Order: sequence, then structure tokens, then C-alpha cells
Amino acid sequence: MELGYLTHVADWAAPAQVYRDTIEMAVAAEELGFASFWVAQHHTRALFGVLPSPLVLLAAVAQRTSTIKLGTAVVVAPLEQPRRLAEDAAVLDLLAGGRLQLGVGAGSDASAAAAFGLDHESRHRRCAEVVDELCTLLEGDEHLPGDGARALRDRLWWATGSAAGVDAAAARRIGVISGRPADAEGSTVLPDLARYWNRAGERPRVAMSRVARAGQSADELLARWQADPVLPWATELIVQSQPTRAGLAQQLPVMRMLAGELAPALAAVAPRPGMVPA
Repeated sequence: MELGYLTHVADWAAPAQVYRDTIEMAVAAEELGFASFWVAQHHTRALFGVLPSPLVLLAAVAQRTSTIKLGTAVVVAPLEQPRRLAEDAAVLDLLAGGRLQLGVGAGSDASAAAAFGLDHESRHRRCAEVVDELCTLLEGDEHLPGDGARALRDRLWWATGSAAGVDAAAARRIGVISGRPADAEGSTVLPDLARYWNRAGERPRVAMSRVARAGQSADELLARWQADPVLPWATELIVQSQPTRAGLAQQLPVMRMLAGELAPALAAVAPRPGMVPA
């Protein structure tokens, strides 16, 4: 199992300083051995996030790193023009040497839709439309820069907590980012992921998104995640530290703990990518 780290790029300082600190966080993540580093997009400061343009920041991160995968978790697809998104993603992927993991989702912030003059209630339909056009563009549009767009098509992710969303991702051979716990009221995540593994083609990709809160020990987190029924369906674990407004100095010890104490244990117990759990 691969281990990734997610930051909401929150306002623990002025935005310019937050961006610089996030770059340093990505550099540290690569040095610590994380497989991926993810940033969230927030247009109207939900969860105190101050990053409306994640691809721009990841372009700066790409110049300071060389091996770690760089992900968006997520770009709010209903607010995007598909060709513009495909172009920006293709340019970033070239700068990063093929390391972009492009995560998209419908978004949950109604104020962001309002800021764009769009209907929040139609976000799921609009998300599917944008994803379909994005897939078509990445599969062979002659105007996209470089020759790697087709490879980026295989590095798309869809963040969703619904059965319909998981099925839509499977139908399009897109990886799933799932933050929904199995014990939440009405949760169907386990049968949803079982269907996904059977329908998503030769290389199913499931990223289990979980939170590490300030003060939690490595033993506590490891016990919780090893007992998580979603874990056997996951090919990677994306951890986000909370509170989201914790700065670089507060997040670095969490990152060191995750990489040093949890990553080896999780690798030892998790199923290998490509194995369908019984």
C-alpha cells in the first residue's frame, strides 16, 4: 500500500507564506518517502483553505521535487471549463515529468458554486459532464501540449461517497478517492467498492482518505486503520492532518510519525495492489 499526504492549504499564515510552506511540506514528504502529496482546492475558504488554483501551486512544487506524485484532492469539476482544465493539467504534467494525479469531484461548498454563478444542486450532473469531456480530451486531442496526455488519462481520480459516483468512476476506468467510513449511517461503501473492483478494468485504484488528528499516537492510528473494513479494498492511503489550520511546524512531526512508524506496518498488512479481497 502506498502512503500519501493531503493538506488543505489553510490559512495558518498569510496566503503567500502558506504557499511557500506548502512547497516545503511537499519537499519534506518526498524526503520522508511518501508516495504522493495532495492539495485541496477551496474557492471560498471552506475549511479555511486559501488555494483556489491547485495546479499553479503544484507547478511550483514540481520544480522542487523529482519523484513524489503530485495530486489534487480535489479540483471541483462542476466549476471548471474542461478544455481549460485539460490544458493546465497537461502543462503541469509535463513540468512534473508525468507525476500528476488529477483528482476531481463534485464539491460540497454551495458558496463556491454561487461565486461562479452556478447551481449547486446540479453539481453531480455537471461533474459527470466535465469528467466525460476531460476524458475525451486526454484520450487524444491534438491541441493538448506534449505527447503525455493519454498517460494522464490513466491518472485521473474521482472523489465520491455515493454509490452512483463509484459506479460512474468504474465505468470510466477512473480511480476512486473514498473518505466515507463503513460505519457511517447508511454507508454503502463496502458493496460500492466491491462492485468497483469488478468493473473498473485491469487496474482498479482506490485511495482511502483518512484523518490524523493532533495528539493521536502512531499505535492508535495504526490500530484504527488496520481495523478499518475499507482498508482491504484500498491500494493507497491518503492521510490528512487536522486541524487544517496547523502550520508547517505542526504538520512536520505528524508527517515524520506517519512515514517512520505507520508506513512500514501498513505495507506489511495491506493487500498488494491488484488483489481483489475475498
